[in-house]
Amino acid sequence: MIQPQWSGRAVQSPPAAPWNPQPQWPGQAAWYPPPPGAGALPTPSPGSAGPRGRNPLKLLLLALIGVSLLALAGLVLVGLTVRPVEIAYANEDYQVPAAELNPPPIPVAESFEQAQEWVASNALYAQTTPAPVRCEVPPIDVATADNALLKTHFESLMECLVRVWEPPLTQAGFEIYRPTVTIYDQEITTKCGSGKLPQNAFYCGADQQIYWSSTLGAVLAPFSVSKRAGDEVMAHEFGHAVQGRSGILTSKNWIISEAPDKAAALEVARRNETQADCLAGMFVRSVSVSLALQQSDVAQIEENFANGGDDVLSGKPDIVGNHGRGPSRRYWGTTGLTTDQVGECNTYVAPPNLVR
Repeated sequence: MIQPQWSGRAVQSPPAAPWNPQPQWPGQAAWYPPPPGAGALPTPSPGSAGPRGRNPLKLLLLALIGVSLLALAGLVLVGLTVRPVEIAYANEDYQVPAAELNPPPIPVAESFEQAQEWVASNALYAQTTPAPVRCEVPPIDVATADNALLKTHFESLMECLVRVWEPPLTQAGFEIYRPTVTIYDQEITTKCGSGKLPQNAFYCGADQQIYWSSTLGAVLAPFSVSKRAGDEVMAHEFGHAVQGRSGILTSKNWIISEAPDKAAALEVARRNETQADCLAGMFVRSVSVSLALQQSDVAQIEENFANGGDDVLSGKPDIVGNHGRGPSRRYWGTTGLTTDQVGECNTYVAPPNLVR
């Protein structure tokens, strides 16, 4: 399984002192609590490295641990080279449903307090994603593919995405569905709005479907040489579908509607978008063996996340946008690549410096 290159995570580290965020607006309780256990670990004092004598048993134990780590490293390498047909894939017995135009209604919090709870301590965060998961979708060049090929490719990718996200959503008590993918190249009307939409991909919470502009490939081309860049974008959009099915998305909308100013609203939006990046990274991790991704692909995958930053796309390094700057998007995409624990993608309890 691919392992991220952590040298790429060029963002500020969380504060060393116990983190205690202040309310986001006057009279409003902080909607994200301190991370569990923040500030609870003792800090070793100078010179407290332990006894100066060396215990032979400890040396032997360290040697055995070293051998074990080497063995694990070997397993990682084997996982990248074994042919997919030899892999015992997870969640293989699950029958992915057909695409649904009328999925079950999105969960909606009954109170503002519940909305705060759903974004910060959702039941989804206690779940894990299966790995490795089968995904037999060959890469395509989204810059040159016609609408029919784009439609076929992304509809197949939805099957992979549902197979990965069905276990954590179901175990958290939520329903999953398989969205349709609409390819558009001119004016389009959806339940999320009408008019000529930008060159973009988006998830519409009003109908719970996903849309892809056929001109988006040309936009991505200057930033990436990866033929999986479009898949990563769609994994991000499906991340919004996961947020929708778990009530996080509607709760985010409610919190934004109560924000005292634009800056507070934008921060909530960035928490939501960077979480979708993290969920996309988790998907890539789950299907990396099946898609025959190599260690050499990791740097490009991370760069693809960074290239979606508000600063990169706008050309304004200090922009305060609604999706997050490149370093923040890289950070959370890379976080997803490293874990099967959905709770690691809980951007709603992260320090503000990690969601700029």
